[in-house]
Amino acid sequence: MTRLVELEPAKFVHFLSDLWTQRNWQTNAQPRGEGRYLVQGQRGDGTKGLILVLPSVEVTVGKGHVKGFVAHAKKRGIDTVVVATQGEFDDAVRGFATNHDVTLLDRDELGETVADEGLEQTVKQYTDGDVFETAEVEFGLPFDLPEPVEEALASLPIAAVRERLAGLTGGDGDGGGDSSKGSLRDRLPSSVDDLKSGSPPSVRVVVVAVLLLVLALGSVAVLGPMVDGLGGSGGGGSGVAVSALSGASADSADVVARWNARTTESLQVGNQTYAAPEGERFVVVALNATAADAAPGALSQSALVFESDGVRYGHQPLSNATGFDNGGLFAPGESARVWTVFAVPRNATTGTLLVQPTNEDTVAFVHDDAVSTDPNRDD
Repeated sequence: MTRLVELEPAKFVHFLSDLWTQRNWQTNAQPRGEGRYLVQGQRGDGTKGLILVLPSVEVTVGKGHVKGFVAHAKKRGIDTVVVATQGEFDDAVRGFATNHDVTLLDRDELGETVADEGLEQTVKQYTDGDVFETAEVEFGLPFDLPEPVEEALASLPIAAVRERLAGLTGGDGDGGGDSSKGSLRDRLPSSVDDLKSGSPPSVRVVVVAVLLLVLALGSVAVLGPMVDGLGGSGGGGSGVAVSALSGASADSADVVARWNARTTESLQVGNQTYAAPEGERFVVVALNATAADAAPGALSQSALVFESDGVRYGHQPLSNATGFDNGGLFAPGESARVWTVFAVPRNATTGTLLVQPTNEDTVAFVHDDAVSTDPNRDD
């Protein structure tokens, strides 16, 4: 079974949110305390979804973890109810989920989803490049190879293979990265004798397989295109699927921002039209922000960032136009409409709205289709 690599808890939540945005959900993720998170989703047809996320790899999720959540979701009329964890589900909760139409996602199910739907690039945003957990090979390999094979291996220019593989993991053999693992080049022996005697069985199996593949293809030069071909393909589609990651729940946040977003090639503000830079598109984000009753709230335009494919973008300045006339300051209990725009690569397909940790106040995002993304609207 293909198992998803372990992610940091916050990144696991972010990954699940991205997974739904790629399926045409508008999402909002919020921490709920005790190591739990909620990812809320809504589609254009009104379908509602809710994911309870327990991201720890140490947890064993039982019926007691999810019974109250499921009852709450059903009471709210949620159409799609999901529980996700990096830990395990016990048998009791699996039976409960079957009887109550609840989807359970652990790293095994998520790994199969990623493999089946080709979502490896989505995962790589949150890792050092690994997507699936590597299982250790538990068997050895008889190294009394047939003489023709051994002679063929011995004739291979292993030093050249080592150099061709140097960039496969980004290592150069001079101490960069995790020295306990080393690059694939560093694991490759300098001779067939070293291969037989110096490597653990699992490494020997992999290395011999690589060498035999090179032998079958007839030239070590073939490794060049194989490595170059690992890059991701450009995204398409008519717009960028946007999600938002909250820093607090709506009940406890200093500022609650109801938001909506759209993608456009150009933006008109008053009588002025602004075109996106070459090779980029605009993502327009509008917010109806409300400060808590107890104190003023702060959410400046510079505090908002947009993350796509692991890159964070600040707002795109527009000459003689701004959507933050109030400077991002809100009186206690005051609601105000603000907007901003980000310029992202044309091939971007997903992205997440975030608040810089330096912002003075916590912000909860709540998606709302009723919020107009037209900068010329006052409401």
